[in-house]
Amino acid sequence: MTKLFTRQGDEFTGEVETNCAGKAIRYVPIPCDRCHVINGQRLWVMGTENGRPYSKTGFECWTCGNTGVRGTRKERLYTEAELARADKMAATRSANKAEANRIALERVEAERAVKDAGFRAENAQFIAKLSSLDGEFWDGFRESFLTRAVAPTERQIGLVEAEIAKRAQNAASGHLGAVGDKLTMTVTVERIIVLESQFYGTNYITIARDEQGNIISYKGRTDIGSAGDTLTIKATVKEHTVYKGVKQTVIQRPKVLEEALG
Repeated sequence: MTKLFTRQGDEFTGEVETNCAGKAIRYVPIPCDRCHVINGQRLWVMGTENGRPYSKTGFECWTCGNTGVRGTRKERLYTEAELARADKMAATRSANKAEANRIALERVEAERAVKDAGFRAENAQFIAKLSSLDGEFWDGFRESFLTRAVAPTERQIGLVEAEIAKRAQNAASGHLGAVGDKLTMTVTVERIIVLESQFYGTNYITIARDEQGNIISYKGRTDIGSAGDTLTIKATVKEHTVYKGVKQTVIQRPKVLEEALG
């Protein structure tokens, strides 16, 4: 007797029937998807809870008559030669599909590369400026910009230009005088942080820049002014520091001599 196999290659020894084309088939039961054995009893399932089926009705399944099988389906059986031929055809189809996918992927990647090259060429100046900025924020900014491949907005251009200008100013910042020197200088306040404390009262952290672009910092109780104010002050050099690679002159006992008119 000729051996028969399922499509998965398992030898079939059960009852064999034939379809209208005279090919060997078997009938495979289709499990019911509307009921489940719950606590030893097959019941109609209302849904799942925590990954487990539940039934609060106690009803038997009307779909399969509580047999757990809602029908059967025909499944082809193969001789050894037929199975080998089917496997060969499947392998050929799979190889053809893989080749078609590879060609399609190469075409998509080529189109993407052309589009990316065009985008980079159109925005070369902005990308070059953006690439000159290091740091976690700017690395993320650059990666997002290149991934989205959308022309920069005016706000983005302004943000990059402002950062480049700020870094150029910071690079030019130097230390003023010597520790203990009393200096008179005209500065513009860039930033103020107000610290409130019930024990120490109000303190100010003031960051300013003189006319040559040198950074001056002060922490104490004197309110020098507001951000944007240009003032002439007299103060004592407390120390010279370097913060994030930028030279700063820390002052103490500042006294406002004159506030420039706007």
